[in-house]
Amino acid sequence: MQAPKNWVGTLLVAIALAACSQQREPAAVTSDPAVTAAAAADWVLTNGKILTVDEDFSIVEAMAIADGRIMAAGTDEEIAALAGEATRRTDLAGQTVVPGLIDNHMHFVRASQSWYRQVRWDGITSRAEALAMLEQRASELPEGEWVLVLGGWIPAQFQDNIEVFTLEELDAVLPDTPLYIQEAYARAFANSAALEAAGVTRDTEHAGPGGITRDADGNLTGEFVGGRAMRLVSSAIPPVARDVWDNSLQASMQSMHQMGLTAVYDVGGNSVTPEFYDAVGRAAQSDSLSLRVFYTLNGQNSNAGSAAEIIAEMQSHTPDNEGLRLAQFGYGEAVYAPMRAGPPRPGAPPWALSQEDLEHYRDIVTAAIENGWQLHEHSHMEPKIQTMLSVYEGLSETYPIGDLRMTIAHANNISRQSIERAHDLGMVFALHSSMRNTGPDVVERMGEAGRTVPPIRTIHELGAIWGLGSDATAVASPNPFHTLGWVVSGRSSTGEKIFYDTVSREAALTAHTRSNAYLFFREDDLGSLEPGKLADFAVLDRDYLTVPEEDIETLYSVMTVVEGEEVYSRP
Repeated sequence: MQAPKNWVGTLLVAIALAACSQQREPAAVTSDPAVTAAAAADWVLTNGKILTVDEDFSIVEAMAIADGRIMAAGTDEEIAALAGEATRRTDLAGQTVVPGLIDNHMHFVRASQSWYRQVRWDGITSRAEALAMLEQRASELPEGEWVLVLGGWIPAQFQDNIEVFTLEELDAVLPDTPLYIQEAYARAFANSAALEAAGVTRDTEHAGPGGITRDADGNLTGEFVGGRAMRLVSSAIPPVARDVWDNSLQASMQSMHQMGLTAVYDVGGNSVTPEFYDAVGRAAQSDSLSLRVFYTLNGQNSNAGSAAEIIAEMQSHTPDNEGLRLAQFGYGEAVYAPMRAGPPRPGAPPWALSQEDLEHYRDIVTAAIENGWQLHEHSHMEPKIQTMLSVYEGLSETYPIGDLRMTIAHANNISRQSIERAHDLGMVFALHSSMRNTGPDVVERMGEAGRTVPPIRTIHELGAIWGLGSDATAVASPNPFHTLGWVVSGRSSTGEKIFYDTVSREAALTAHTRSNAYLFFREDDLGSLEPGKLADFAVLDRDYLTVPEEDIETLYSVMTVVEGEEVYSRP
């Protein structure tokens, strides 16, 4: 990455062109000779439909890039005038350009470790095609390497057959290659080669919860229900060598860029260790980290420590609110184990917190505020959210809560009153598309109330700041167009309209770009295609604003750019 040049001249031009859009009269480009001499762009893109996602959602024909930042945006004529002899010129031929898409909640680093041996069924509607993808991946791997499907799909998305996988079916596809297929965190399927590698036999015993599914004769079916049973097989998956890990990270970033993603907020996850972030750090040091990765301090968040340990960790580290390629500024998504509350489960006891744990949580939040850490809190249930808000309200009498943009993540079952309380505190919302997969089950369990989970339109109409993410990759697709399609059309991964709290295309795209930049404290550099901001953008195959709602999920990037550098180009 090059060091920035002198921006005095180019910013003068940027100021003149910032207002240019199809909705407004274009401003004239300055003719100051000193400005003109300094203003030759590195790259001009013309004849396009560029959705700047500024505050007015301006649409322009062209933009110029210099030193990795947007130099100007305006009409074709104005931008062409900024080109010099060495300027790269691109005719967009009417294609739509959007700011680089940002995911505010993804378990990216965990997924990247084994990306090279994974098969992703996101958006695949044919079971036959899904099985063929397994064969294809096995043919690309060394002999004996496991093939993995680690979530993001549901059986109901396959239009040709929605039944569970059978051992015979999986053995027919991969008779000799170990195969492990995980459906979110609910269950998994394995073939005989994987069972043999894991030492699981007809005689293997399992003490619940969950279990090993057997047929009427007691034979294994290849299905394992619940995390404990799933680990009987998943624990046998071999670790990844360091050099393979580094290459797998590169492959995962290319996949993200293919979807138009240029930045993610990694929230760690079960099984994540500091070694996972070492791989990302090596990429950053070698200048090969093409994806912006922001991440939380406590990556291994399944084993949250005591309050004293958490506070000590916050005090011994310094949040980075300025880094633009790899930076750590938040704590989460599991902040304190007793405060964690998952989605409602039939028969589960109501969530409750002891007075002692409440005091510990208050101490943790206080330490976060005093040490400048944004808390990104996994928050599904209203009782937990009410407790959290009461703590924040008490501390707001002493501390400026809003300055840290404390984040309520998921907010699936939040009430209108709690939304208003959080908004009054200056808190923000990170909302996710996992319901695109789980929505049908939620509606079956909750009835009509499940059709507004999470209450996105309500949050939007109340004026709160909210951003979109996926919660990928185990429970959701990482593809932002799947998220955008779901929140605009309400269609689940089965194609059925399930979600009713939809918003406009403009609101959805803003939430997946500019709003997320605000959540990350990077609103001056990321999130929109405005002069002075970093040139992160994606050129789309079709027009996001005009394709039928049901086709938004099928959009893809033909070219993705990060900081003015082309990081992906569709063959």
